[in-house]
Amino acid sequence: MSELYMQLEDIVGADNVRYDEPMRDHTTFAIGGPADAYVIPHSIGELAAVVKACRAAEAPYRIVGNGSDLLVADEGLRCVVIQVLDNLAGIEVDGTRVFAQAGATNAAVARAALEAGLAGFEFASGIPGTIGGAAIMNAGAYGGEFKDVAVELTCVTPEGDFVTVSREEADWAYRHSMMDGAGYIVAEAVLELAADDAAAIKE
Repeated sequence: MSELYMQLEDIVGADNVRYDEPMRDHTTFAIGGPADAYVIPHSIGELAAVVKACRAAEAPYRIVGNGSDLLVADEGLRCVVIQVLDNLAGIEVDGTRVFAQAGATNAAVARAALEAGLAGFEFASGIPGTIGGAAIMNAGAYGGEFKDVAVELTCVTPEGDFVTVSREEADWAYRHSMMDGAGYIVAEAVLELAADDAAAIKE
């Protein structure tokens, strides 16, 4: 594993690879023992490179966003944990489309949509977690679901390659998606919203 750890440090920088990192510091329930290695990529390119390195070393890995409602045993995790949160949380608005990276929280995307006068993502404003998790599980509340607004995803395959997944290909169902079954990591989502009055959206 030492060779893999050196590769990970080369990819993301030594300061962004932590060993025996307590998972209690990264879950909303504040529980969980240490992860063997905790890796924090700064771009989706680094994310893909980390996955590719783990694959080559036959090392298991897990993805963590905001750690919302995540239960981790006191024994910890014998794997590489890859965090997609603060450093992969970009949000851009172009017309009626919102481009959100996997680490952007649902609340942050809802606020950005509100500020742009775009409706359709209000249902997710109170859902804890990130866009990546919402896409994987087709998060929903109050009659709305992720599949209602997402049109395209950029994903990283288990081999560390990029792939574009359309709304149709995502095969969303109740708390399910094709990405979950295929082991894809959602790196970015494109949402199609509708222009509306900001006051009405806020209400």
